Amino acid sequence: MNGNKKKLGKPGWIAAWLVQIAATLCVGALSALSLGIHPALYGAALWLLTPLFGAYTALRAVRRGLLNYAAWIAPPVCQCVAHVLIWGYVPPAGAMLLCAFVSLIGAAAGEVLNQRRPGR
Repeated sequence: MNGNKKKLGKPGWIAAWLVQIAATLCVGALSALSLGIHPALYGAALWLLTPLFGAYTALRAVRRGLLNYAAWIAPPVCQCVAHVLIWGYVPPAGAMLLCAFVSLIGAAAGEVLNQRRPGR
């Protein structure tokens, strides 16, 4: 053993998670509300905007100290919750799975960045 101890996480991980939850709820609500405007806009928001924003927030939350195993969970859950609160039913399962997968990639990228540049 070399005597180095791994840090358990930065102290701001709770704030990072709460900001991620609030931001993904807002984007999920915007994508759900776009159904009332135009179906093509709804499709673009549901299948493109929400997953990409989920990946970005997962990356940023991991960079701020949230564990990467937890950072990918909030975007698809918030997408589903926002859709249920607005329309009363869940969005397509494929859209939620895509959001979860892309958010997982974003969380993994944040962990890699933490390992390569720990001071940032």
